[in-house]
Amino acid sequence: MGDAGTGRADDGAGCPARKLSRPGERLAPPVEQSGSRWVVRSHEVARQVVRSGASVAQAGFGATEFAAATERPRQRGAAGMRSPVLYLEGEEHREQRKASARFFTSRATEAYRDMMDALAEELVRPLADGRPRDVAALSLPMAVQVAARVVGLTDSLLPGMAGRLEEFFAGDLLGRSRTPRALLRRVRSSTALLRFHHLDVKPAIRARRRAPRDDVISHLLEQGASPMEVLTECVTYAAAGMVTTREFITVAAWHLLDDPDLLARYRAADREGRLALLEEVPRLEPVVGHLYRRTTAPLTLTADGVDHELPVGTLLDLDLRAVNADPAAVGAEPLCLRPGRSMTGRGVAPSVMAFGDGHHRCPGAPIAMMESEVFLSRLFRDDLVADGPPRVGWNDLTEGYDLRGLVVRRA
Repeated sequence: MGDAGTGRADDGAGCPARKLSRPGERLAPPVEQSGSRWVVRSHEVARQVVRSGASVAQAGFGATEFAAATERPRQRGAAGMRSPVLYLEGEEHREQRKASARFFTSRATEAYRDMMDALAEELVRPLADGRPRDVAALSLPMAVQVAARVVGLTDSLLPGMAGRLEEFFAGDLLGRSRTPRALLRRVRSSTALLRFHHLDVKPAIRARRRAPRDDVISHLLEQGASPMEVLTECVTYAAAGMVTTREFITVAAWHLLDDPDLLARYRAADREGRLALLEEVPRLEPVVGHLYRRTTAPLTLTADGVDHELPVGTLLDLDLRAVNADPAAVGAEPLCLRPGRSMTGRGVAPSVMAFGDGHHRCPGAPIAMMESEVFLSRLFRDDLVADGPPRVGWNDLTEGYDLRGLVVRRA
């Protein structure tokens, strides 16, 4: 995790504004060469990149490190390990996404609602005793248990899967730092991963080999995936469905707690209105700050009528915090939280690129939105006050924020 830092943007409109900004962050120019990479801040250009098909490949979320780690066994003549779907491209990626699409349909998502309602009620109940609680701690079990149902991590030998995953993701996962503190964090992270494997993943595999179910692990085993490949996919889904959703819930709660009018609007809205409000939060405060792609063929990007010719091997850095605040896509007051804003760009999603775009767009976005709406609606059924703003850290893997210490209690 990087150094903490906050900054409340103000575009002069007196609006509910972006709370989080990284030191040195800026919104222009739309495309800029920065050392060995090209930084993209324009929504239109970012969409050109992620919709370039075979011309680009995934280069973020540890893709380079994973490729290096799996290449070493191949060099020794060992069998190669298949990549998780996050790193796949081309026909192989299309086949995997098509095969797993049934887990993320509207019907499949809606089937989780009763479970989410009951779980949210249980998780918020401790606030009734009047003692303060951290929203991040309250919401993590929600994110973990919902994702666990989708993936199939439901047969753990011991409770505490949320803690094991939290400890794993707290480590220096990319291994870029060599300080004693970072090395200790990597040791703890590796230990947590081993516990997750033995206490959560292996029991799920055994149970599904005996009786397959309609979940991701059963699907992987049907395809012949090895236990290590199942573990890798589980970690990928954990990052996408658990950790990021917890941050989204926390930042949304922060905005609602800070703005009585916004909270009143949320409470008065029907379900669709609440979801529309929440869609604007990740647009303004994307949990994943950057997407990375590397060109696998020559690529031409057009920005403001100027063509940029990029050779094979160019690293493209899509700055989502800037892309999601591009006035050409989202209209006026791009740093304001404006639920239901009219987009000026063609075909721009309400959350813009907070959940990605193109063939790697997050398939679990509807589930994340539903569970966030369910949890926050239950959380704010009662009047709450916060003891202060959360502590803000910056995560090296997602290049987004980690929020802790948003402590709330009944008013």
